[in-house]
Amino acid sequence: MNTGTILVADDEPDNRAIMAAVLSASGYSVLTAADGEQAVSAALRERPDLILLDMAMPGVSGWEAVRRLKSMDLTKDIPVFAFTAFALAGDELKALEAGCDGYVSKPCVPKDVVRKIRDKVGH
Repeated sequence: MNTGTILVADDEPDNRAIMAAVLSASGYSVLTAADGEQAVSAALRERPDLILLDMAMPGVSGWEAVRRLKSMDLTKDIPVFAFTAFALAGDELKALEAGCDGYVSKPCVPKDVVRKIRDKVGH
């Protein structure tokens, strides 16, 4: 059962692998990206149903990537969840103000991430 496609963008290979495994086991097709530039390119090419975007990546950060994604007609309506270790007071608001549609702090409970994604994409 395919419940949609999720793009996981994180510069840490273990984080990408764990989330990809959890999401695949939950029925999602998973794309991965190792930095913000790859995330923007993959989103333009593949048009995923949702993007989990690490905010602190080298090169093009998640902050810059979400600004780019939300400024382009092809990607502006794709939900983007900040997927980040920034978990201080105000960080969720900062991510939402940057254009993110949701927020997942790391470390996280994988089933909670799947629930948040299902709540957002409706499957």
